[in-house]
Amino acid sequence: MTFWTPIVVTSLFWSTLSEVGEQYWQEGRYDTFPTSTLVLFQFVWLFANGAAGFAVRWVGRSSRIVWIGAALLFGFFVYNHWWALWGVISDWYNVLVVIPVVPMVWLGGSLARRLT
Repeated sequence: MTFWTPIVVTSLFWSTLSEVGEQYWQEGRYDTFPTSTLVLFQFVWLFANGAAGFAVRWVGRSSRIVWIGAALLFGFFVYNHWWALWGVISDWYNVLVVIPVVPMVWLGGSLARRLT
C-alpha cells in the first residue's frame, strides 16, 4: 500500500510511468522499466521502508520488533533483488534498493518512538 499509492498517483501526471506500467501488466517483464521510473521506485521504496518502521514501532511499541521487521524486509529484498531479479532489472537498482532497507526501517521506527 505504501509503495503503490505514490506510484498510482504519480502515474496520473506522468505519462511515461502509466505507459510503462500498462506494458508491464500486459507482458509481466521487469526489463520494460526505464531508468527514470527505476529512480522513482528507489525513492518510493525509501519512503515505504521508513513507513514500515514507523508503523511497526507505533503498533508494536518495541524497538526489538522494529529490528525483526527490518530483518524480515531485508531478507525479502535480498532474495528478490540479489537473486530472483538480478540480471532482469538494472544491477544498480538491485543493489541500491536493498542497502537502505534496514537504515530506513530503523529511521521510521525512531521517528515513531519520538512521537509516542
